[in-house]
Amino acid sequence: MHARTGRHLLLLTAAVLASLAVFTALFLLDNKYAAALSGGPGYNLLQDDPERVAFLVEGWEYYPGQSLEPEDFLNGVSPQLYTYIGQYPNFSKALGTPYGQATYRLVLRVGEEPVDLALYLPELLCAGRVYIGGELVGEQGGLDPYEPLVEDGLYAFAAKGEVEIVIQCANYTHYYSGLYYPPAVGTLGAVSQMQTARLMVYGLLCFAALSLALSNLAQWLFSRDRFSRWMGLMSLFFALRVCYPFLRALGAPSIRPLYALEDVCGNLVLLSALLLAGELCGASDRRFHCRAAVPVAASLCTATALFPLLILPQVPSLINAYGILLFLWKLAAGAYLLFLAGWELRQNEPLGRYLLCASGLYGLSVILSVLTANRFEPIRGAWPEEYGGFALVVGFASLMALRAVQLTRENRRLTDHLQEEVAERTRRMETLLTERRELLANLLHDLKNPLAALRSYAELVRSGGVALDQETAGYLEALLDRASAVEQRFDLIQDFSRSERGVFGPTALCLNDFLRKFYEANRPDMELSGASFLLHLPVETLVVRGEADRLETALENLCYNALSFLPPNGRVTLSLGREERYAVVSVADTGSGIAPEDLPRIFDRGFTRRADNSGDGLGLYIVRAVALEHNGTVDVESQPGKGSVFTLRLPLWQEGEA
Repeated sequence: MHARTGRHLLLLTAAVLASLAVFTALFLLDNKYAAALSGGPGYNLLQDDPERVAFLVEGWEYYPGQSLEPEDFLNGVSPQLYTYIGQYPNFSKALGTPYGQATYRLVLRVGEEPVDLALYLPELLCAGRVYIGGELVGEQGGLDPYEPLVEDGLYAFAAKGEVEIVIQCANYTHYYSGLYYPPAVGTLGAVSQMQTARLMVYGLLCFAALSLALSNLAQWLFSRDRFSRWMGLMSLFFALRVCYPFLRALGAPSIRPLYALEDVCGNLVLLSALLLAGELCGASDRRFHCRAAVPVAASLCTATALFPLLILPQVPSLINAYGILLFLWKLAAGAYLLFLAGWELRQNEPLGRYLLCASGLYGLSVILSVLTANRFEPIRGAWPEEYGGFALVVGFASLMALRAVQLTRENRRLTDHLQEEVAERTRRMETLLTERRELLANLLHDLKNPLAALRSYAELVRSGGVALDQETAGYLEALLDRASAVEQRFDLIQDFSRSERGVFGPTALCLNDFLRKFYEANRPDMELSGASFLLHLPVETLVVRGEADRLETALENLCYNALSFLPPNGRVTLSLGREERYAVVSVADTGSGIAPEDLPRIFDRGFTRRADNSGDGLGLYIVRAVALEHNGTVDVESQPGKGSVFTLRLPLWQEGEA
């Protein structure tokens, strides 16, 4: 176990080192602060090729609490404070409140050769005007009256020598204020390529997560699997969390709901991850998880919805505390995911390494986001926390896929084992039934001998001329009748025993000849009581695979059963026909018919409706058994007072059939 845990820790260490290497590369190659223009207080120098996008970070003149225009600087307004973009997340440092207004000013020195440039201004919070070279080139939202709007601005201008950039902004809506994200400057084509690349990265993050969400939620709708549901919800919340660049490109006037959605979705990603990790590592029933971690995560989801929408607008002094709370919670959630991964390793489960890597990468990304605040901002890519969230989604998706593979293998193993178990039990049952059939056959054989002797002795007494009084002679006749009845029952049971043991062997049987012989043999007995017995045969010769004695027994039961329910001068018709691949033998009568409520039970063993309570209810049961033995069916149609039609369907003999 220690060796396996060591391998898992080594795997995590390798993943962390690889992530640090990737982040270091991003920090150096895809960081606005690393691509900032050089300069000094109040100015930046455009010395590089403008086809390469650069960023205006250092040297900005900062005028908190003032809304200044270019003319004001011509009248001798001097800077009160210099700042770099990202140093202050809002106006609280200078104004004591995040709400208010401010002006940023910078001079861009481009040399004496004229050049066409574009200024990319991301997400000015939350309304403002942009002046370049003393001219108003654009406005985001409205300053007077205040109308917030979050969007990215792109402004083209011709530059030569020194170009003044003045940005006015106001915020009475959001917990971020002013110019928080460094503007970019370069040719229009270079800036457009940068924006396109960034949207492609976020498109990958967003739509890949959305695809995972739809697939898992669709699976949940049909299978009701809670793991699929949580995986789908986590992917869906992450997709909503990283769709904001598209909203910024279009412009979003609903500031508070927009940022509340981002915060809520980010925390719902964490909640879903905690639920998944808790279930997968077996901590879901632990007190610390179900009564502490999950309720805290759910409470923070609620808080991130209520604070931006209802509380912070009324109590702006809580804004900085709210931001600190979010950072601390993300760090704690990342650490807790690492703890759950360690719990999984302690359980020595193979899924632990996936959970460990996914949660470890996310925790690391949160830590890096906190430590590099205002020192890292991606140019064409995403933030570390967003990469970490995507790693969390992909990691859990890989884990769910592995879990599905394991479940499939386990189901296959159980199915194979179940098939073996069923086969073994079936073999034992067949052995037991075979032994019982043999025992029944032996018992029947042993019982028929004394019964035959009893009947022989009785007949010997009756035919021997022994003087018997009338009462004793009656008893003797009754004894012979009962012995005959019992012997018939034994014959019937013996027939069933033979069929179950496979004694009888069906062969090709021409039904035309068979029914003609049956009709001629039974017509005298059938018409003895005055009834009519008719036969209808087709011209076509119909051959089935059957056993003549068994079919004769079935037809005798059908015909004589019909005869017993006929009125005087009634009629029984035996006919043969064909329906596709079946020969159809029907016995129709003009008797009293069968009540509708009795039709479903007419072939049940022991069921009878004879008025004199005679009969044992075995005749039609035997008919159905014979039909099944021949792979056929039997059914009945009847109308009370008009008679019944019993139909026996037998599969026709196929050419080449053995």
